[in-house]
Amino acid sequence: MRFLSLLFPFFTFAALAAEPLALTPATLLADPANDPVWRDLLAQLAPNKTRQSKFEERRFFPFRKDPVVLTGEIRIVPELGLSLRYLTPEARVMIVDSKGLLMRDEVGRDREPPNDSRAQAATSALVRVLRFDLAGLQKDFAVHGRRDGAAWTLAFVSRDPAFANLLGTLTVSGENQNLLSIEMTKSPTQRIEIAIRDTVEDVLFTGDTLKRFFR
Repeated sequence: MRFLSLLFPFFTFAALAAEPLALTPATLLADPANDPVWRDLLAQLAPNKTRQSKFEERRFFPFRKDPVVLTGEIRIVPELGLSLRYLTPEARVMIVDSKGLLMRDEVGRDREPPNDSRAQAATSALVRVLRFDLAGLQKDFAVHGRRDGAAWTLAFVSRDPAFANLLGTLTVSGENQNLLSIEMTKSPTQRIEIAIRDTVEDVLFTGDTLKRFFR
C-alpha cells in the first residue's frame, strides 16, 4: 500500500457507505457505455464541466486501530485534469493530468513522485475512473454494476491478476449524477475510502487558481 498513499484522497462518511457490491456474473456489465440501463447515467457522470468538491479520506491499515483521516478539496477541469488540495493533516497539492502525477507544496514548489511503474498504472486507472472513461477502462478492467432507484454502484477489477492483487477492487458509488464515494479495497483491513460532498459544477476558476492548482 505504500504507493497507494501517493494517489487519491478517498472520502467516506458512514452515512454514505453503500452496501458492498457482490461481484458475480450477474453484475458483470458487458458494454456499460451502450447499455440502456447505464448509458444516460454514464454520459451525465463524464466530467465535461468544471467541478469542485470537498472530501474526507480515510486510510485503513492492518497495524492501526483507527484510520488515518485526511481532508481537502478536489477540482476538475476537463482539459487540465484533476487537482487535490489536502488541508489536513498536512497542506499539499496533488495534480493528476495527462503528464502523470505531480506533488506541490503550499508555497508552490513542485516535485515529481517516486518513479514507480505500479503507482503510475494505479494513477492512470484512477484518472480513467474519475473521468468515467468507460472505453479506456474496459480494455484493462472488468466492470460490475448495480442500480437501485437513484442509487448506483460501479466496481472495477483489473484483468491482470497481478495488478488486481496489488490494486484490489476500486468501487465508486453515488446517487443520480452525483458521485458520493470511492473505495479502493485490497483486504478488509487494508483499504482507502473517500466521501465527496458539496460538489459545485460549472465553476469559473480564476487564472490564479488554475496556476496554483494545475500545470
